[in-house]
Amino acid sequence: MENIEAIKENASTPLFDRDQVKTSIAHIGVSNFHRSHQAYYMHNLIEKHHELSYGICGIDLLDSDRKTYNVLKDQDGLYTLITKDATSVHKPKIIGSIVEYFFGPENPMAVIERLANPDIKIISLTIAEDGYHLNEITGEFNQKHPAVAEEVINPFNPKTVFGYLTQAFKLRKLRGLSGCTILSCDNIKDNGDTMKLSFLNYVSKNEPDLLPWLKSNTTFPNTMVDRITPVTHHKDLDALKNDYLIEDQWPVVCESFTEWIIEDNFYKQKPNWEQVGVQFVKNIAPYQNMKLQLLNAGHSILGVLGTLHGYKTVQEAANDDDFILFLETFMDLEVTPTLVDAKNKTIEEYKTTLISRFKNPNINDSLSRICSESSAKIPIFILSTLDIQLSEETKDFNHIAFVIAAWCKYNDGIDDQGNPYNINDSISNTLIRMAALSQQNPIKFLEIKSIFKDLSNHSVFTEKYFKYLSYLRTHNIKESIINFNANLI
Repeated sequence: MENIEAIKENASTPLFDRDQVKTSIAHIGVSNFHRSHQAYYMHNLIEKHHELSYGICGIDLLDSDRKTYNVLKDQDGLYTLITKDATSVHKPKIIGSIVEYFFGPENPMAVIERLANPDIKIISLTIAEDGYHLNEITGEFNQKHPAVAEEVINPFNPKTVFGYLTQAFKLRKLRGLSGCTILSCDNIKDNGDTMKLSFLNYVSKNEPDLLPWLKSNTTFPNTMVDRITPVTHHKDLDALKNDYLIEDQWPVVCESFTEWIIEDNFYKQKPNWEQVGVQFVKNIAPYQNMKLQLLNAGHSILGVLGTLHGYKTVQEAANDDDFILFLETFMDLEVTPTLVDAKNKTIEEYKTTLISRFKNPNINDSLSRICSESSAKIPIFILSTLDIQLSEETKDFNHIAFVIAAWCKYNDGIDDQGNPYNINDSISNTLIRMAALSQQNPIKFLEIKSIFKDLSNHSVFTEKYFKYLSYLRTHNIKESIINFNANLI
């Protein structure tokens, strides 16, 4: 992507002078999602409204991010965004909002100094669930995590985002500088509150003298982010090269739908993101719960059920009438009644749009991606709905009980066509072992405390779960869903 002039006829290229853009956002975790979402919004704000003060400094902290760093460094931070609808592919868009890039393992002190610079007004993050280092059972910050323990000994060679932030804010305090907004854009419940709790807990244990300054000089808004962004495939690179004459080592593919809602809780200043469609609200909960319990739960359900059947992509599972009937009924009967803070019209519109997004044949989102780290996803996306139902003493959680039973069978690692698949999860050994033990004693799978807590003691739920697991052990998933939909099991 060295010669921008050569591709202007085939793609939308930045209409601003990138040399004039001032960096005031540091983003940690330059994932595909960040590039399809936050960097996209920032590009539009710079381009359409001449907001030259909010360029992005991309920062990656993990050795596993080296490929991303090398590619974007080689391409001067530029990359192609390929937006695909169900019936068309939009003209590719070259995104130019990432104007700096740092790689922590290569030079940790350079990253710390950049984060400490007063020009940085917002530090945003997409570090995924495991980046918060939460205890699997208590949900609190895990001070005993090996990476945390290592940087206590060597604080100027951090391994976690908290280590980097701590050293950066120590420098700000020492130099008499102000703080900034820390903006989590991760797909977890109460992401800002979670980041605040984890970070302040880390600091209280490792740098307690910094704690009062942090409480006065930082804010942690909650956010809701939404845009389906699959893994980039080689065929996307080939199509870009053959159809548009663009050679990009790592383009990003996404759907056209996008949404970003942010709690209006910034430290001092913020970008005028509302000019490009971002909503600032006082309470993020209604939007967050709707997205997590419908979209993300829907993805996980199609992922587990579809993989068992032998499907490989979301759109395959979503275009199966039996699977989608199961999902629609789950959303109508079991999720919608729990979304008491959201407007009914908004919920119904979101559900309708969601089904068409899942069916998009051009996104080609893999079920293996959806199912990865399910042990972290299912408690947030599905069991959170169950918690509400149990607290209200409702018994209308048949779909959830069926899904958990299907997830147990999923961890056998063989689909109904006899083909094996990988269980990609940080606790895969536990999942596989407990699923195997459930062949003889069905309760065993529910005894994974880090996921289910005390659910194994809830007799009404376990009765349903036992029934569905027994059925699934003797029938294929397709037949099981058909009979479930017909109220025959």
